[in-house]
Amino acid sequence: MDIVLKSGSSSAVVSTIGACVRSLVFGGRKTVVDKGCREGGGIDSVLFPIVGRLKDGIYEVGGKTFALPLHGLLKSADMTVSERAEDSVTLCSLSDSDTLSQYPYDFGYTVRYELSDNALRETHTIVNTGKETMYYAFGLHPSFLLDGAKHGKTNTGTDILSFGREISPSLWRLNDAGHFVVGKESFPSLCEIAADKRTVSEYGTLMLADEELGSVKLFARSGRVFAVRTSPSPTVLALWGEPEGEEGYICVEPWWGMPDLVEPVRELKDKTYINALPAGESAVYELTAEEIS
Repeated sequence: MDIVLKSGSSSAVVSTIGACVRSLVFGGRKTVVDKGCREGGGIDSVLFPIVGRLKDGIYEVGGKTFALPLHGLLKSADMTVSERAEDSVTLCSLSDSDTLSQYPYDFGYTVRYELSDNALRETHTIVNTGKETMYYAFGLHPSFLLDGAKHGKTNTGTDILSFGREISPSLWRLNDAGHFVVGKESFPSLCEIAADKRTVSEYGTLMLADEELGSVKLFARSGRVFAVRTSPSPTVLALWGEPEGEEGYICVEPWWGMPDLVEPVRELKDKTYINALPAGESAVYELTAEEIS
């Protein structure tokens, strides 16, 4: 089911399948591509309890083997609407026998979308409803249109992701197939990076870490400027997309976790950047995407 949110001249369409944003318009201008939700992963997925792929599609908890698809459980979950207003909606999902066969932890998940005239705020809450510590990764996958051709702009210039200051991050590099992590290496200090075909071609998915990456700006060649703010700051900020063409887009993805290594540790709790949530406690992740120009 699709749910339409409206606020002034802005609108959003949120699907109960995967809690993904199918459409987003700020000030009458389209902001995300129409193919925003794709079962099986892709644009605007909610990533839980893994980010990316598991090597061979499997992992272990306490020595027992489980299997999960790309990006985990929530991207295809049919969620329940718990609250609804003209400019906001809250969706929720609970573990069940199907999820427990893939991920042996009881959990609750809610997301609240709040639309304003030029911003969409997402608040994601994960609750450990079980009796033991729960291990998980989490990530978001927002996309932004780059090309201004449909708005009377010329397709010139370069799209830039700005960090607002000089940073000295580490780089997690993927293998040639773009599926699994080869290792970590140093990355040149920078204040910004081109969000273009060359960057995507060189890295597949650019994955930066070991820096404060909770506030960035995307300067699109159309002249539009988007601010992306996350809390807490992600352990990895990933850049991926298809930046060329009339509907070229880039995904600015905050991750609290990452894909498996080429030679992975199978036990979930021992994977890189995995999160531990004690029984009865909750974790909250916030993202705000705002058009500022």
